Amino acid sequence: MRMKLQFTLPFIFYFSFNTAANAQSNYVVMEGDTLWNIAIHHQISLERIIHSNLQLQNPNLIYPGQVIVIPSVEWNDRHEKNLSKEEAKLADLLNAKRIQFGMKPLIIDDSLTRAARIKSADMIEHRYISHHSPTYGSPASMLNKLNIPYQIVKESIGAGYQSAELVLSTWLHSSVNRESILNDRATKIGIGYAEGGLYNHYWTILITGN
Repeated sequence: MRMKLQFTLPFIFYFSFNTAANAQSNYVVMEGDTLWNIAIHHQISLERIIHSNLQLQNPNLIYPGQVIVIPSVEWNDRHEKNLSKEEAKLADLLNAKRIQFGMKPLIIDDSLTRAARIKSADMIEHRYISHHSPTYGSPASMLNKLNIPYQIVKESIGAGYQSAELVLSTWLHSSVNRESILNDRATKIGIGYAEGGLYNHYWTILITGN
């Protein structure tokens, strides 16, 4: 049963593919285009565009006249299909920001996403906003308990933010969260969004790297 919303003040914290395409089309880059805008126009996620165009040495740099492969809407990526609408939106926005700074997009990892969802749900159930869970302990301890391998793990959490745009903007205005999101050693991400509890919207991202 959903708990009644009592507070609306947002909180933010930080802790330090197999594919099958049925069809595809080509798009010729025009002046002012970015991969992000092309993805939005074709209603395809940014990650799909990038993984369908491995010929691009730097996805942040495209030029008029280049041919971009547009995967069909039937394109099947099990990682992305496992994300909710809110989680997929945050993944696209976050990876677009990384590309803007010349970094590779993070790979959506199913096991990390499961852990991130568990953390968001745990914060709702036990009414806390902290990197230390009364159930699982620290983010590193949580991954150990869930048997998820990692070398380094960083966690960002937020509560009260109604959209992916709002929570990401707040993270990017925090130096420690920004460093985590734009870390060039990061490789994978899990995203967990849960609705309910005192603040109604709970977000967790778990980023791992080497």
